[in-house]
Amino acid sequence: MKVGSMRKLEAGSAALIEGDEPVLVTREGKISGLYVPLEDPSQLPDDLRHDLMVAVGRYIADVLETEGVSEEELLKDFDDFRRRRR
Repeated sequence: MKVGSMRKLEAGSAALIEGDEPVLVTREGKISGLYVPLEDPSQLPDDLRHDLMVAVGRYIADVLETEGVSEEELLKDFDDFRRRRR
């Protein structure tokens, strides 16, 4: 397993994430995340996929709440965006 800092990832170090080897991402010397390359994302077990989606959903909900964005505002903004794209 490779280890790389957020700084290297932000600098666009493609060499860090190339290949089949997972990369442990650190920030200020602490583990920040894990990059796992997948040839076929459908190979991810369903329970892990579910847990990841729940975690991402909670994170997005927390950010929206912190920013004071309501669900109605978000849906309206998304609808407006879709109309502009047509």
